[in-house]
Amino acid sequence: MALRMAGLSLTKSGEYIARKGIPADVRETYARLYGVRWEAILRLPAGTPKSAAKARHGEWLAEIETRISAIRAAAKGEGQPLTRMNAFALAGRWYMWFVGKHVGDPGTPKQWREMSDYLAYEVLLPEAPESYHEAPKADPNWEWAKEPEVRQAVRPRIAELARVASFLADQGLALNADAYALFVDAVSDNLQPAIHLLERRAAGDYSPDDIPETFPAFTTDRVTAADGFDCWQLFEEYVKAVKPADGTVSRWRAVFLNMKAQFTDRAAASISEAEARTWIKGLVTPDRAPTTVREVWLAASRSVFGWALNHKHVHHNPFTGIKVDVPKRSRSRETKAFEPSEVRLILQATISEKDMSSATARVRRWVPWLCAYSGARAGEITQLRGKDVARHESGFYSMKLTPDAGTVKTRQTRTVPIHEHIVAQGFIKMVNELGDGPLFYNPDTSKQRKHNDLLKPSRSRAATARAHLSTWVRELGVADPEVSPTHGWRHSFKAIAERAGISEKVHDAITGHAPASEGRKYGTPTLEDMAAALKKFPRYKVS
Repeated sequence: MALRMAGLSLTKSGEYIARKGIPADVRETYARLYGVRWEAILRLPAGTPKSAAKARHGEWLAEIETRISAIRAAAKGEGQPLTRMNAFALAGRWYMWFVGKHVGDPGTPKQWREMSDYLAYEVLLPEAPESYHEAPKADPNWEWAKEPEVRQAVRPRIAELARVASFLADQGLALNADAYALFVDAVSDNLQPAIHLLERRAAGDYSPDDIPETFPAFTTDRVTAADGFDCWQLFEEYVKAVKPADGTVSRWRAVFLNMKAQFTDRAAASISEAEARTWIKGLVTPDRAPTTVREVWLAASRSVFGWALNHKHVHHNPFTGIKVDVPKRSRSRETKAFEPSEVRLILQATISEKDMSSATARVRRWVPWLCAYSGARAGEITQLRGKDVARHESGFYSMKLTPDAGTVKTRQTRTVPIHEHIVAQGFIKMVNELGDGPLFYNPDTSKQRKHNDLLKPSRSRAATARAHLSTWVRELGVADPEVSPTHGWRHSFKAIAERAGISEKVHDAITGHAPASEGRKYGTPTLEDMAAALKKFPRYKVS
């Protein structure tokens, strides 16, 4: 008589055998994908140890049931969720599958080197943040490639290179959108190692590969989400209701994508303070400063959950009492203003730009000067339009910095005088030649693809122009990371204005800084007051 072990039978010949019937509702699809219509059969040769047979049977049964569940989920337009650990486990299965497809005949090392270079320089590097391009040596291991924004951008090309669709079909898995993202991100971390292994195999190196040992075991357990919004849905509701600035949405997306991955299949209301504290603490790494965690990650979390608490979406704000210790940084510079040598370097470079037909040249030629003589943010200047520049009846020129043109941090329009030195250099002449449209990006290319997704605002042409200006200033030689290549003008303007005897109330009005006290809100300086004060501001000497 055969010995039965929960569906696994030991025959008289010593062979183990198990059968699993294919349900009628998935039979046609299962046959198309796996070549079996009625019954899947597992056979293990005689001599297989009992413990190994039981383990293999469990894996086989899980695989069959996973395939059936995936087919049913796909038919309903649904998909299987994954825990974060299971995503890495599934990536381990993918790793063995991908390597196994090629290891028998790996081809030449050259083809794998080319694939490696393509992945690094054509897929990943174009998505690198500006901070990496400004200081590549600060992140030699490309930790930025794991940031949520980069993950999302490269996910489709990673999936194509890694043949993710073929793998999932082979495994009979249909993942929901969140699980798919987790899985592809885990594959992304292991694609380059798989390529390097195949390059070694192609070169005749068949030394042991330790990577498979690093993956956890994959299970098919499903996790049920708690009732209520998850972290990402909570952020989405916040954006719809509050309508924060596009820049805020872009920065905070990374926060809530990361939070969503950390608290997969969890309602936001279920996150405890202890869990929130552990998550925030883990965000501080050698590549992510405590200041960034405090001022972006914690601030975003606290704000959104605070709003959610007020609107009864959660019953508590787990981030309220959390603090991030920020060690006092030693600074080699006395201030965040430019040094005189840096001022000369930048402004001397601007006057070498002669052909104003190029928007890039106009940005380099005029934006530093406008920032230097107004303390305005570079992004406020790069969105300036010709119609925002006007001549006052008193004879001076002014520029209107308005959210209508793009974005202003305070969301309040302010009009400030243009220093006479800028007028003397021919700025108004250029404005008149260009007309009412944008001054620092080309109007014929300013129509950007609009996203219906409020959580992924398009980057404006003005923001792109500001970013290019920052890169150009760094390339000139203003490389000190303690000074911003564009925001340094704001600090410089304030310092020079003080020395020139311009009152704090007036230079606050010019720069758009809020008054330091309630009393100073009274008697707001007029445009004429600001123009008169700006006459005290000395001309920059670049010769």
